[in-house]
Amino acid sequence: MVLTEGQKQAIKKLDKEMEAAKDSCSKYIAEQLLQLATSCPEVSEKILEQKKTLAGALDAIKAEAKKHAVGGCGCVDEAQAVEIACKYYNIKDTEPAAGVTAAHQALETSMDTGTGAAAVSVNLDDFF
Repeated sequence: MVLTEGQKQAIKKLDKEMEAAKDSCSKYIAEQLLQLATSCPEVSEKILEQKKTLAGALDAIKAEAKKHAVGGCGCVDEAQAVEIACKYYNIKDTEPAAGVTAAHQALETSMDTGTGAAAVSVNLDDFF
């Protein structure tokens, strides 16, 4: 598959932000966004928006987990985290360019059925 210039720029942006983040949650979200960006040119355009960053996506995930926190600990599973990140970037249902990647198929399946997703636990005290 030949990548568009926008896809290449989105990959560079996410790689740079992922290196700066150094935490596993940001890296996981970046990897999922990279998968989507390489399969859908429209996704790369959303990632390249100036005001949207990987740190902002992580903040949106933390905020959602905080809404449902019990005893100072909020959780979202991997599928929810990616869904929240996509919502942050305003990525809607998109059709992949030359075929669906395995990761994208697994993400769609876990989002549709709610199965196969491991929990991501976030202790909100670690961020304050």
